[in-house]
Amino acid sequence: MDKIKEKLEKLRIESESHHSRAEKAEAEVRQLKEELAKRETEVQSLNNKVTLLQENLDRTEKRVEEVKLKKVEGDKEESQVETLQRKVQMLEQQLEDKGRDLRDATEKSRGLELSVEQAERKAKQLDAEKSDLEKRLDDMTQKYNVVKQELDSTLKGLEDL
Repeated sequence: MDKIKEKLEKLRIESESHHSRAEKAEAEVRQLKEELAKRETEVQSLNNKVTLLQENLDRTEKRVEEVKLKKVEGDKEESQVETLQRKVQMLEQQLEDKGRDLRDATEKSRGLELSVEQAERKAKQLDAEKSDLEKRLDDMTQKYNVVKQELDSTLKGLEDL
């Protein structure tokens, strides 16, 4: 009888432990999803910046072409061309930097997606373990009740003697 109680207590403790682990895994999944959403927002922001920089680069390149045409008219505009070329180089450098940032953010996002997938798999696994343990607990409870009824009827039979 005590062994059954001890076994039931062990099963209850195991069930609580697995339930706690499942809750922790779900919290981790939520946190990772939030971090993923944040990274996706960051990626979108970087994409917008890249688009703006690309448009700015296109406008600047058009200006450079205009300045080159005017250079034929005089040497005065030569300094403006150099200035615009420096701006183009600076914008190209910024574009490269933003592209690198975008690649880094994309890699981080992929890593987070993998982490989320792993956490979800672990949560499913823990849920399955929890279900198995609950089933075992139900089976053990039924067996306990059957044994208890047999014991009660045996004790009653012995008392009647």
